Amino acid sequence: MFSLRNALTILAGLAAINAAPVVEKRNAMPPAGIDDTVILQYALTLEHLEFTFYTQALEKFDAGAFSAAGFPEWVRNRFVQVRNDEGSHVALLTGAIGPNATQACTYDFPYTDPTSFVALAGIIENVGVSAYLGAADDIASAAYVTVAGSILTTEARHQTWISAAVDASNPWSSPYDTPLKYNGVYTLVAPFITSCPSSNPTLPVKAYPTLTSSVSTPGAQTQLSYDDSTSTEKYLLVYYGLSTMAIPIDSDKTVTLPSDIQGTAYAVVSSSSNTTVVDPTTIVAGPVILLNPFASYVTNPNPASAGQ
Repeated sequence: MFSLRNALTILAGLAAINAAPVVEKRNAMPPAGIDDTVILQYALTLEHLEFTFYTQALEKFDAGAFSAAGFPEWVRNRFVQVRNDEGSHVALLTGAIGPNATQACTYDFPYTDPTSFVALAGIIENVGVSAYLGAADDIASAAYVTVAGSILTTEARHQTWISAAVDASNPWSSPYDTPLKYNGVYTLVAPFITSCPSSNPTLPVKAYPTLTSSVSTPGAQTQLSYDDSTSTEKYLLVYYGLSTMAIPIDSDKTVTLPSDIQGTAYAVVSSSSNTTVVDPTTIVAGPVILLNPFASYVTNPNPASAGQ
């Protein structure tokens, strides 16, 4: 069956290590322009993308297509339920925001068959979990925290089911999920968005320049690719669980990846080695997803990772 590791090719277009404390603030305060309404619009933007992603795939690939790809009948049936969950999230957030709620955009998802769809679904759900977790500490309303938390845990269950039950891979990466802030999430999903209604509110987020990594293997040397005309020292910031690691990048844009990552991690190139408060103005490129799945039937190869 198609491994989630191979899904990295879908997103390809898109060494001293200083470990930060286990619990940290990657942003000292909400970015300018971020309030509860903006966070709801941001969440709705992601939910529209997910709902459309599943809807289009299920319209394109019928039960016969899933069967021909080697999936049991229950796999597609469960994806129908996942699609319906995303539709419920869209309806809930739209109702909470009211008449100014952002509308669905036009998307282009690079799957070609049920196998590549399943692989990309696992990645999108992982990013969704990181997005909700990254926004959690900026939400002021206790009621909205509960709503976001309820959606977050469901998204995590979706991701776990896809990875473990469908792909026979790891259901989680470490003792802690990895939060990702607004610009980082938008950088990862922007390649799927081709156009949006002009009536949609403008969110205070932006996509960073593209970062690619030749490999994602823990402890391996990788060749990074990103645009940078300056000669100042750069660092690869690796987000994994609640930890951030800063690794100096060599002048030829090579770097040795941390040896204690597994599952899903994210990395950005930064002009700063500060891992406690990550300033968006210091991000040069990224994030790139570092994907290292491991079989669900084996002992966790790195149980002491991410701060334990």
